[in-house]
Amino acid sequence: MKCHLFLGFALLSLSLAACSSGAEDTDPRAAEDPIVGGSVDRAKDPAVVAIDIGGEALCSGSLIAPRLVLTARHCVSETAEGVDCPANAPQIQGERPADSFTILVGDDITSARPVAIGQRVIVPQSDVLCDHDMALIELDRAVTGVTPLSLGTLAGVRTVRGVGFGKRGDTAAAGKKMTRSNVKIQSESAAEFTVGVLSCNGDSGGPALDPQGRVVGVVSRGGPNCDGPNSQNIYTRVDAFHALIAQALGKGGAPSTPTPTGVGENPGTSSAAQCGAGKRCANGSHCNERTRRCEASN
Repeated sequence: MKCHLFLGFALLSLSLAACSSGAEDTDPRAAEDPIVGGSVDRAKDPAVVAIDIGGEALCSGSLIAPRLVLTARHCVSETAEGVDCPANAPQIQGERPADSFTILVGDDITSARPVAIGQRVIVPQSDVLCDHDMALIELDRAVTGVTPLSLGTLAGVRTVRGVGFGKRGDTAAAGKKMTRSNVKIQSESAAEFTVGVLSCNGDSGGPALDPQGRVVGVVSRGGPNCDGPNSQNIYTRVDAFHALIAQALGKGGAPSTPTPTGVGENPGTSSAAQCGAGKRCANGSHCNERTRRCEASN
């Protein structure tokens, strides 16, 4: 089945939809707990952040270190409109500038505050999204006052809790942080796992949390709709990329490229100036157009 990528400019939404995973297919089953059909996340998960993509689109992500956000590859890359899994052609067409990503902290994008912008993007060295829809955004400054999330493995995990800023259903709006718990894992493969109704447009890159609150997955794609008895959502497994993430956590902004990691692939990086034409700076700072760096306002 072909996936379609939808980058919404008017509604600030980015998602993959209508695609099968590499995991073993099972009959779709809805989760028990009423991001689709969920409840408002009232300051429960401050480390789940919104990612403003150049003022044009929205993704979700997880702060896993003061200067590192975990999200989906398709949130940071230019991708093909149609996506088949397993891939039969390259799906990555290029990388977005790192400074096009503004990290927002809060429970609603209308009131969330910008706290950092991207400085570097770290991705698996692959030209497909299937089994590789994972990315990290290294930030230009540390995010303070928020405790980063821990990472976990999928071993022994039977249910997850989803968190994200996406739409609450096929006809509902995006922008409020929502959560839904006790969602059963239907199937899993070495790099992905599948659940039923959970995520929608704008939730891309957001976490699946295990019962202990550790990140075990990242929203990749889903379909054919956001809700309904046949809906499925596919997450990229975090434990398939622990080596890539560990190297990103340890590099601390150093310009060196990490060594081979993650599902047998080498990570790649893309970087850009900290600010520039049309880019926002965080915490009230302004962009010095000569140096292309954010500076404190006088």
